[in-house]
Amino acid sequence: MALYLTGMSHVREARMLCRKTVDLFTLLSHTQETGSRRMGMTQELLALVTGLAHYLKILIRIALTGALKLEREQSSVREAMISFLDKLHLLAVQGGDPTARRVIKGLGGEALMQQQGKGGNAGTMGVTYGFKSLAPESAGESPFASNSSRDMAKVSVNHPPSDLCVKCNLTVEEDCVRLGTYQRWHSQCIRCKTCGKVATVPTTKELASPKNQQNKDKGDKDGLKLSTPRRLPADVGSFVYEVDSIKNAPSFGNVPTIIFCTDHGHPRCRAGFQAVSRLEQYAFLLNIALRRLFALLKKQGVIPQS
Repeated sequence: MALYLTGMSHVREARMLCRKTVDLFTLLSHTQETGSRRMGMTQELLALVTGLAHYLKILIRIALTGALKLEREQSSVREAMISFLDKLHLLAVQGGDPTARRVIKGLGGEALMQQQGKGGNAGTMGVTYGFKSLAPESAGESPFASNSSRDMAKVSVNHPPSDLCVKCNLTVEEDCVRLGTYQRWHSQCIRCKTCGKVATVPTTKELASPKNQQNKDKGDKDGLKLSTPRRLPADVGSFVYEVDSIKNAPSFGNVPTIIFCTDHGHPRCRAGFQAVSRLEQYAFLLNIALRRLFALLKKQGVIPQS
């Protein structure tokens, strides 16, 4: 637990970057506006791009500072800064190519990071950047990829997946629980049918100095202050779902409707729930927003039907 709570605050900045990117997608969906409304859109676009650049700069600074801190405090770590800069370089080389491979593979097709035993987060093992659950092999190709490389079997471009909770049908905007890629629950919505136990782990409140308390609502000039309480991952290992309860639900596909804790599960139950961090959920929301933008632009004729 102590190791999980160690680190630098970055959740607020990541959340703002996500929201502004979604706002940009929304603005781009109104490309057919004319007259005064189009002039107003130009001003909105400039403000959004400025905001995006601002939060990207802060997040890069946080990552650089974190890499230096890691190398300074952990004598066994000597490549944190180089590793981060290599990932930034790879992003620049790929130039936003939607067909770019995020997993570095050897001559035999094996993932080099797995082969060498590197990488700390199991959710990103073997992935150069991003989250394994959203890699094309799991989430399907980007809808903006060429037809020759797009894997249409993974997810429908014309009917984007949902960003709602399978249980309560409300948007999932924070850390949560997933089954596969596109089925997600709020942590508190994963509940044992028998005893009512939930997957949510109580928030651990961190101590903050009086100075931090005074400055918590001020502008993020340095971008490094503690801005959002850290939360432990959902307790997904203590829950299973009943295989016989799986039903087809609109927008979600085949999903389990009955969940038990491991104390009350039975032989016809199966594990498989995965904890999703806030950063991974923000990436997921951007994935959904991008697919919705593609579907809308295609419907408006901005993108050819073919």
